[in-house]
Amino acid sequence: MRNPQGPILIAWASRTGNTANLAQRILEILVREELPAVLVPAKDVDWASLQDWSALVAGSPTYGSGDLHADWDQPERQLRDVDLSGWPGAVFGCGNPRYVTPWWAVDILANRLKNCGAHLLVPPYKADTLTGFRVRDADGWIEDLARELHRVRDEES
Repeated sequence: MRNPQGPILIAWASRTGNTANLAQRILEILVREELPAVLVPAKDVDWASLQDWSALVAGSPTYGSGDLHADWDQPERQLRDVDLSGWPGAVFGCGNPRYVTPWWAVDILANRLKNCGAHLLVPPYKADTLTGFRVRDADGWIEDLARELHRVRDEES
């Protein structure tokens, strides 16, 4: 169960700060677009009690051979038992294309949300940290996400 008019949960994990900066930028643009949202580190989300949120935006960098950030280990396992049917969602993350699987963590989160029944409103955003990460490069994706979130809210009103 979700609250269609509640705030949007932006759950994230970050080591170097790139994914945290991206999560902050998502928050800034959603709030600017009059969509209430809250940033919560993934490890601090109560995944068994999501009824206050209207949508889920999840972010993680990719490490090693395609691993999620360690702060997502327990939450990702908990999400396996969560019914997200009808939930709007989105996924973002940072990766380095010099590795074979630079954005596998993003794909893991996208698949987890879809397998739990969520509908991804926009394709996952995969930030390239090799060529010089610029958080504002994601603005177009975030604005597309905001438009889709407004569309969902309008349909449910």
